[in-house]
Amino acid sequence: MKRSSGRLVVLTLSLAAGLAAGTPLRAGIVVDAANDLRRFDPNVPGSYAGPPNPGLDVLTAEVILNLAQNTLTFTSTMAGPISGLVDPTTNANLGSFSWGINHGYGNNNFSQLNLPNVIFDAVLTLNPNGTATYRGAQAPAGSVTVSGNTLTAVLPVSFVAPPPQPANAIGPLLPVTGWTYNLWPRSSIRVDGTPLPFGDAQIADFAPDATTFPATVPEPSSAIILGSGLLFAGLLHLKGRAYSRLQTQSS
Repeated sequence: MKRSSGRLVVLTLSLAAGLAAGTPLRAGIVVDAANDLRRFDPNVPGSYAGPPNPGLDVLTAEVILNLAQNTLTFTSTMAGPISGLVDPTTNANLGSFSWGINHGYGNNNFSQLNLPNVIFDAVLTLNPNGTATYRGAQAPAGSVTVSGNTLTAVLPVSFVAPPPQPANAIGPLLPVTGWTYNLWPRSSIRVDGTPLPFGDAQIADFAPDATTFPATVPEPSSAIILGSGLLFAGLLHLKGRAYSRLQTQSS
């Protein structure tokens, strides 16, 4: 009995681990190199013309899709504090965070920056002062939080709904699980502090550098399967030990 229960424990653990491993929980996280801000080159149109503010240097970025609550969480961690992107005197934003979303149409890209695979059909803008806009609409109050170097927005999927299908769409509308994303922080000022007009020269970084990425979709069922398997294996192990003690005592 002891030997067979041991085999069952190993089999149960292997099955539970295999089931859990089949549904990764953090497939969509992006890790971006530090100190990789785009560089200014007077001979290159659209090269970055803002200051080397570490608050614009992406270290990690992730979008989490919660199917149960029907929300999308946009979160990024920067190399420096987000508060450094707010003017302490006027409370004006000195930068912003553009989340490009490809709902499937993907009719825009950055081919002019040699980044043709960074495609999007709509942009969500998060601001360092805790506000956000999407296609001209303000995000619900309290949706955006700033904590040190991390900026997070939790939004209903309906808020970032697809735009009308453009005539130059490159693909069909995808379900929310098929949407992809890219983050590009912007500076609204030049190195000398003067205003920097909207355009490619505002863009400090891309995450990922040259493509888009899918959302992380947590699957609690994996954790339940693994936990149930571990519990069952533990009960079998205890039962085997108890039977072994009884066999020893009776002999």
